[in-house]
Amino acid sequence: MILTRDEIAFLDVYCHEGTELPFGGPATDVMTSIGVQNGDTLNLQWAYLRDKPPTSPTIGNASQVAPPLPWASRDAVLRRDAEIRALREDIQQVRSISPPLQEGRGDDSRQAVSTRRKGE
Repeated sequence: MILTRDEIAFLDVYCHEGTELPFGGPATDVMTSIGVQNGDTLNLQWAYLRDKPPTSPTIGNASQVAPPLPWASRDAVLRRDAEIRALREDIQQVRSISPPLQEGRGDDSRQAVSTRRKGE
């Protein structure tokens, strides 16, 4: 898991508010009150979806009251989002590196795919 339990509890409501009408709510209001906008938390939202994938078309859960804010300030939110961005980039980089061919094996099962059309 990437996120703490407190972060997941908060993001469960925050992400719901960002994806369901009427958009916004108590968690969004708390974030806005410390100067955080939706675009500031894209990596936190990615981590939430990774840690707690939706099991229905609805993301997260509605609440009349925001769960406790797991970050002390706007700067803390931005630092945590940056930490997760770095982790996300590392994960994506590892996935993009293909393993090297083993020398001496003549059974390379990878095949080239041609994009040329017939007659070209």
